[in-house]
Amino acid sequence: MTPPDLFRVFHFKTTVSLFIVSFSLIGIGLIMIYSSSAIYAAQNWGDQYYFLTRQLIHFVIGLICLRVAIKLPYDIYKKIIPLLMLVCFILLLIVLIPGIGKQVGNARRWIRILGFGFQPSELLKLTLIIWAASFLDRRKNVLGYFSRAFLPTLIVMSIYLFLLLLQPDFGTAVLIALCLFLMIFVAGVKPSHMILSFTGVSFIGLILVVSQPYRLRRILGFLNVWEDPYDKGYQLIQSFIAIARGGIFGQDLGNSQQKLFFLPEAHTDFIFAIIAEETGFIGVVIVISLLAFLMTKGFEIALNCKDDFGRNLAFGITSLLTLQSLLNVLVVTGLIPTKGIPLPFISYGGSSLIISMFMLGILINIAGHLRHSTNR
Repeated sequence: MTPPDLFRVFHFKTTVSLFIVSFSLIGIGLIMIYSSSAIYAAQNWGDQYYFLTRQLIHFVIGLICLRVAIKLPYDIYKKIIPLLMLVCFILLLIVLIPGIGKQVGNARRWIRILGFGFQPSELLKLTLIIWAASFLDRRKNVLGYFSRAFLPTLIVMSIYLFLLLLQPDFGTAVLIALCLFLMIFVAGVKPSHMILSFTGVSFIGLILVVSQPYRLRRILGFLNVWEDPYDKGYQLIQSFIAIARGGIFGQDLGNSQQKLFFLPEAHTDFIFAIIAEETGFIGVVIVISLLAFLMTKGFEIALNCKDDFGRNLAFGITSLLTLQSLLNVLVVTGLIPTKGIPLPFISYGGSSLIISMFMLGILINIAGHLRHSTNR
């Protein structure tokens, strides 16, 4: 086989596998969203299909975005990144305005559009990845200079993360920071710059945690969930019960007890616990294997891309999906403090699903250009 033929085969196999795995995850998500939310939706909205119907609408929109991302040359993002950054900045300000930004609990993270909630932080994830990929590409010859490469990245990241913290959305801010640090490190900055900056950011994060009572309660609840089982440790304990009840083979689909108003956020951030309860260890292994395969393919695309921007972009998208999946599972299993982070492609949430499908389209697009980039 000639090199072009090899890359054509690689693209075909990669595209097919990405489609199969991602749509399998979405299918699992739709099934589990209905299973975990039907009773809750029937009681609160009078329609057991309320969340499933809305997620199906999100899926259709996601399909359109997926198609656009596959067809749109990924180089165009370098040209429109200033516009995307401006749009995100404006949206992050608008969401803080009472009457426009929808408040749930003590957080104001959503904007209502035609009866649906849009979360600007989901768009911000992708936008900052595109910006970092473009910036690191332009500054690749000066990555060893703190003031010309690392410092500007920290400044831009700090501005947007500050707006996230005003919502407040500490979990998403941590996720984005980790992803950008990974991108910067892989791009080739000095380890000393990474260590110094990461230490400083971690110190600031610690101050933010102890300065807010609700964040401190989450940490204390995480350290000893059984000390206050009806308040600080309640959600995590209910998650433990769901996972323990699942055993090896699970309680069968629809037979979860924890979704019966015991486990909060059963169809969103803690849907993994319901998967464990209803499908058991076998189901958990299948979901984690699908996610791991998806991430492996994403990193494979990044490694094979000879274009610096494409490589940075593919690595950033894959890192984001990997970190988000990992953090969600760690939260649900009680290995890190509770944060509001959805499980990609599975948790209920329109903004998350649509942006995840758009990022999937970008990965497929980059895979399709590997042959061209190697022949330049």
